[in-house]
Amino acid sequence: MRRQCLLLTLSSLGLGLGLGACGNLDNEPFRAGTVRGRLTEFDPSVALVSVVGAPGVRSGVDAQGRFALEDVPAGPAELFVLATADKAARVPLTVQGGQSVDVPDVAPRPAGTFFVKIHARGNLKVAGAHASVDGTPIEASGLDDQAPRHVGPLPEGCYGVSVSAPRFLTTALQGCVDAGKQTVLNVELVPEESYVQEGCARTGCNSESHCASDGCCVQCLEDSHCVSPLGCRAFRCEESLP
Repeated sequence: MRRQCLLLTLSSLGLGLGLGACGNLDNEPFRAGTVRGRLTEFDPSVALVSVVGAPGVRSGVDAQGRFALEDVPAGPAELFVLATADKAARVPLTVQGGQSVDVPDVAPRPAGTFFVKIHARGNLKVAGAHASVDGTPIEASGLDDQAPRHVGPLPEGCYGVSVSAPRFLTTALQGCVDAGKQTVLNVELVPEESYVQEGCARTGCNSESHCASDGCCVQCLEDSHCVSPLGCRAFRCEESLP
């Protein structure tokens, strides 16, 4: 009887150890899959396929337009496809962990763009700004308040856009683009308080403003800063009273 009890105890311990080992199985290979496909039209110097929300998961294309994305997170996903300078696509799919998904041939469509216009609160000068389209590899650097810039190409759809510049707070906004069209985004950047306190003699004003003696950027300081028949009244260009 004593030997039976001992055998039972050892058997139970062995079962527990076995269950513990199963619980520690490495599930990492089942958390991601591979996506393969082909673009029917592409420019090899531009073509890029990534995953919306995970722009670091990306692939170029070969001479036949084929692509292969490794380590795509399992579950619902959407491909972000840049084919040429003016054509793109978005492709929804479901990725099975540990498996390979072959998507049908992707035919790119005319892409849209954001036309980004930047200005600063208080009419301060803006230089060296950076814009990025959230969840995509699309970005643009060196933006300023003097020359609007196209940001794209983008497949038809809606996106979040983030714009930042040195000594300004990052601004986030939403915008949608249609196929073959541009959408204007007017972006106002808010300066850091310490930057405002330095005064426009140090920070500079945008090209349409002038630096007043109190350190603020104003529309005009004298009548010559206004277009006739407007005159400068309280630092603004207004019609002269009769």
